[in-house]
Amino acid sequence: MQFHLDSLWHAEEDAMEFALTNCGPSPVANPRLVYATLTRCLRPSRCTGATLLRRQANFHEYASADGFVLQPGETWRFTEYSLTRPALHSNEGPKSAGVRLEDGTLVPAFASDLQAATAVGRAAPAGRADLTCGVLPEPRRVAVTDWQAKAPVHLALQGRDLAVLQTVSRVAALTRRLHPLAPVPFVLTAKADVSPLVVVADPALGEDAYRIVWHDGEARLHHGTGQGLFYGLVTLAQLMTHAHDAPGRYGVPLTGVVEDAPRHGWRGAHLDVSRQFYPLDQVLRYVDILAWHKMNRFHWHLTDDEGWRLEIKAYPQLTEVAAHTGMALPVLPQLGPDITGQSGFYTQAEARQVVKHAAGLGVEVMPEIDVPGHCACVLGALPELVDAEEPESYWSVQGFGNNALNPAIEGSYTFAETVLAEVCEIFPFEIIHVGGDEVAEGAWMQSPKAQAMMRETGLKDTHEMQAYFLRHIQEFLIGLGRRLGGWEEVAHGGGLNPAHCLLFAWTTIEKTAELADEGYDVVSTPGQAYYLDMALSDDWYAPGASWAGFTPLDKTYGFEADNGAAALAGRLKGVQACVWSEHLTTMARKNHMIFPRLSAIAEAGWSAAERKDFDRFKALAPLMPDL
Repeated sequence: MQFHLDSLWHAEEDAMEFALTNCGPSPVANPRLVYATLTRCLRPSRCTGATLLRRQANFHEYASADGFVLQPGETWRFTEYSLTRPALHSNEGPKSAGVRLEDGTLVPAFASDLQAATAVGRAAPAGRADLTCGVLPEPRRVAVTDWQAKAPVHLALQGRDLAVLQTVSRVAALTRRLHPLAPVPFVLTAKADVSPLVVVADPALGEDAYRIVWHDGEARLHHGTGQGLFYGLVTLAQLMTHAHDAPGRYGVPLTGVVEDAPRHGWRGAHLDVSRQFYPLDQVLRYVDILAWHKMNRFHWHLTDDEGWRLEIKAYPQLTEVAAHTGMALPVLPQLGPDITGQSGFYTQAEARQVVKHAAGLGVEVMPEIDVPGHCACVLGALPELVDAEEPESYWSVQGFGNNALNPAIEGSYTFAETVLAEVCEIFPFEIIHVGGDEVAEGAWMQSPKAQAMMRETGLKDTHEMQAYFLRHIQEFLIGLGRRLGGWEEVAHGGGLNPAHCLLFAWTTIEKTAELADEGYDVVSTPGQAYYLDMALSDDWYAPGASWAGFTPLDKTYGFEADNGAAALAGRLKGVQACVWSEHLTTMARKNHMIFPRLSAIAEAGWSAAERKDFDRFKALAPLMPDL
């Protein structure tokens, strides 16, 4: 949000004060504040600092003084004294707000809670030793001397550094979205008794690190470069939210320190939107949840046999045909919630919205466009990519016949390059994931075009042909300044240049070290621990997949990607949860399967092994948000 609105109730005068802060990069001339609230203005208005322009029921519009310019980082404050009744609750402040610009554009503003003077002092000792910090993932070091008797409702940011304002407001809004019943943790303009939050840049802490020091209730957040400020604010937001949710277990320090930094650089979560289409709002919420867990990579699995989910302007057939399953379509109804089929895709504008939303939360989006395998919907929509003389001669593990782009057809390369060029325009992240997995043994071997290619090139089998195709794609991506990401099968058939790719190990626990030993940078995401579509138990009625066994919460939590293999030093880049959607046909199933195992993987990515404690985790995980 460019604008952050705080509202303050002054009981001694039965007046409501409004404080609009410009968190954007540009000055705004003659702003008008619009908001809706149950505590309405009475005519005639008695307002200082603004002029009431119009009011209809709960809608209000106020104008600033003529010629007023709200500079970046500055706050416009005004107070209305003529109101229908005293406010008795925080809900009686603005429920929504926006700023009308001079050209009439309405820009939404984040509306914080209505503040009132608290009945207790700013901070007082609790005299309790049974409280803990409700933070997940577990920080590197926590040392608390004493606890506040009652968790503060808000922390009031001190100072007007624009970048800090933006981040504080962003985390406040994130908390509101994920915990709508909890008080917003941070305000930019506050009542006198609100505990202060002081932010101090400290490059000596290192990238993504932070330290929070409490002294008599004042919180001082020291942060390093990178995302240290954001992660420290998320820790404070969790502390306060969980102390309100479970005050008998969790508290906010009166005096103490939290020191923290991430264990792994890659702390990812994947989402398969091909097998089940997730509406845009669910994708945005998923990104919010990752950010709340301090995860920093969103692996967006946009294409598979069952559906193509991204608008590609050069190939409208992909969204006209390949984004749908149905009785009269190339891909028949598969594993959707009903047998009539399903449809859905994201426009490029929507994909950019996800990228922008994620970037504001410290999450980078890695798209996956699956080639050469998992292309049944593509080949159904673009029959010119099929060797017409090739019989149906191979079947994927999921049962799709002849579902891989043929490396002997020139159009396969044109298609992949054209699609990936558009993808790179949408997604700025350095790694573009191209799948490369589960091409069936024997693929293309009965294609006359492929047979001719093998005679000319000396390629011997499916693996070598796939490697030939993927090496071409890798060179293309290098030319665009990108690296290729792929599943472990990218290493088959001679593999690719390890210096320009990142592989994801999934079939076995041992595969991570094997790939590292071959010289590849690798992310650990084994099906036996980190695939969140795996059933939680071997009970007959437990929902989920079974090919990798069953994965109860304690197994996921206890898994350690670093098994001590020497090859992993420098090559293990991190860990990732994978959410495959074949079995996730309802929201209830999504939440049952994904959580709290996602939280367990987040802790594995952030916290040192010696800081993990399953009993502590089990108590805290239910307070984390779900879809």
